[in-house]
Amino acid sequence: MKEDNTNTINMVENHIRTLNVIDDGVLDTLKKISRRSFVPEKYKAFAHVDMSIPIGFNQKMLPPSVEAKILQAMDIKKSEDVLLVGSGTGYFSTCISELANRVHSIDVVEDFIENAQQNCRSISGGNMNFEKLNILDNLKLIKSYKVTIFTIAIDNIDQILDNMDNGARCFIFENVANCPIQKGMVVYKTNKSSYLKEYILETNIQTILTGE
Repeated sequence: MKEDNTNTINMVENHIRTLNVIDDGVLDTLKKISRRSFVPEKYKAFAHVDMSIPIGFNQKMLPPSVEAKILQAMDIKKSEDVLLVGSGTGYFSTCISELANRVHSIDVVEDFIENAQQNCRSISGGNMNFEKLNILDNLKLIKSYKVTIFTIAIDNIDQILDNMDNGARCFIFENVANCPIQKGMVVYKTNKSSYLKEYILETNIQTILTGE
C-alpha cells in the first residue's frame, strides 16, 4: 500500500509479537496491511492502540491483539476458503485474504458491506467476496466451509456447531448471559456429533448476533 506503514510494523513488532504471537505468516500479514486505512477518520490516531474502535451501529473493530491470536490459532492454509461472519470495515477480511485461498465475508449491516468493499478496492487480490447476510438466516452456508470465523458473540453456539462439516474448524465467541467477558474458542468438529474446544482468549466485545 502507498500509505506509510511504519506504525503498523512497530505495533506488530513491539506489541503483538510480545503476546506469544509467533507465526511468521501472521506477523508478516499484519505488517503488510495498513490498519489505519480501515479505521474511521476520527479514530485514526488510535489505529495502532490495542483497543476496540467504534465503527457505528453499536459495533467495534476487534483489538489488534485479538485479531492476531485468532489468525494464529486458526492456522489458515493458502488452499482454504474462509467464511468470515462480521465484515466490519474490511480490515480483518483483508488480513485473512493474505493467508487463504478465498474469503466470503458477510455482515447484517449493508453500510459495513459497502464500506468494506470500498476500503478493499485498491488492495484486493481478487479473492474477497462481501455479502449482506445474517448467518442465522442461512446456517447451512457454514457447512460449505472448512474454516469459519465469527467476529461477534453468539448466544447459542450449538446452532453453529450443528451446521459445521466434519473436519471443519471454527472460531467463535461464546456469549454468557450477564457476563461482561466473552470467551473466544476454536472448535474442531471431528465427526457428526463430536467436537474439540480450545479456549484461546477472553475479551469484552459487546456485539451479539441475533435475528434481524
